Amino acid sequence: MFAIIAAKDLRELARDGRLLWAGGLIVILMLVALAAGWNRQVQLNSERMAGQALDYDAWLHQGHRHPHDAAEQGMHVFKPEPPLSVFDPGIGPFVGSTVWLQAHRQSEVKFRPAQDATGLQRFGELSPAWLLQVLLPLLIIVIGFNSVSGERERGTLRQLLSLGVPARSLLLGKAAALASCVGLLIAPVGLAFAVLVVARLPAAERFDVVYRIAWLVAGYGFYLGIFMFLTLAVSALVRSSRAALVLLLGFWVAATLIAPRTASEATNLLYPTPSRLDFDNHLTRDLADAGRKAWSAHFGTQTPWDPSIPLSKWGAALKVDDEAGYGALDENFGRLWDTFERQQRAQEWVGLVAPVVALRGFSMGMAGTDFSQHRDFSTAAELQRRKIQDIVSEDLIEHADRLNNAHFTYKAGPELWARVPRFNYEPPPVSFALSHHWTSLALLAVMFCLSAALAQYALSRR
Repeated sequence: MFAIIAAKDLRELARDGRLLWAGGLIVILMLVALAAGWNRQVQLNSERMAGQALDYDAWLHQGHRHPHDAAEQGMHVFKPEPPLSVFDPGIGPFVGSTVWLQAHRQSEVKFRPAQDATGLQRFGELSPAWLLQVLLPLLIIVIGFNSVSGERERGTLRQLLSLGVPARSLLLGKAAALASCVGLLIAPVGLAFAVLVVARLPAAERFDVVYRIAWLVAGYGFYLGIFMFLTLAVSALVRSSRAALVLLLGFWVAATLIAPRTASEATNLLYPTPSRLDFDNHLTRDLADAGRKAWSAHFGTQTPWDPSIPLSKWGAALKVDDEAGYGALDENFGRLWDTFERQQRAQEWVGLVAPVVALRGFSMGMAGTDFSQHRDFSTAAELQRRKIQDIVSEDLIEHADRLNNAHFTYKAGPELWARVPRFNYEPPPVSFALSHHWTSLALLAVMFCLSAALAQYALSRR
């Protein structure tokens, strides 16, 4: 029975210009977004790979110089673009991609594309994920707001019910018709995109990306299903199609445009982020305190680089000074990053009333463009910086400190620079993303079940 109802609704929607024009516009925008994202990813990855290779080559061929000078100059490392950033760029445009690994202090990721963007960046970046999150629910509302109310206004709903059509069959049929319309629009584009993304990857990375795509399909399936059943429920509960359209459009505006920004501001009040000045001052103070304790314990002085310390101990002093700051750096950056993650977890619960908030976090996580994976890259870059410092300090202890007052005449050569390994960042697997975003998927599943139950109640009541 539900198949007959679905086929009848599909015929009506096919004859209706709303699906043709609105759906065609979304498909065109989807193709444009995919093409722009693909071109952006190819360009960024090629630039970052070239920059990484050139920077490491410059490190290897810097000639003979004092190792501490080399550590002060440091090197740059670049964050690779995840394969699925074409679909959802996430926070990438706002957090940067390059870290300068300089001595003594951890650096932030720099060169954020959002710094060069216009004010329109606040409304989101045109991407396939944004289209599915914002415009596709609007399409579902536009083509489905009169699915039940229109039948009632034409008098056909009473005839269907008088024939003994179960409410469950009526609901499943109309939901299947809406789902078929959405599937016909996005499935061919999505399948072609998935094949292209997977085909261009090395064999070792394909399974991980396939799993990510499968979880994305599940998350977006729940999300779009919420709007489908909610549209049917409202269409069954209200008296006219006009009232259904007004209510659904109001919910769409509130849930997809207003709620995400409101949630961001509310969580920032709940878990405030320190200003850049406050963070730098606190970090500088903690580094100084840790340094004084370390200098006192190892050299018996409260003043770093006290003139009483002979040059024969400067290599050891550099190692002590750097290692003393590791705890302060980990504590301050860890506290800042934990604040960001608490804000993200708090926002997820807004998904109970605005499902797009839960979906955005889940989508970025599966695409590898969320904050938790950005934090993983920042941690890997910091470990590389400390590795450089340790190698340089050990070489100074072994060679420069033996020269006593001639410490700074020591020059290291290419054999030392080659001891610093090339930075190769391995992104975390899909299990890492799931461990951080399973609550978002659970919330989407709960909202899907609630919206389906509401639609079932509304049709049974009618």
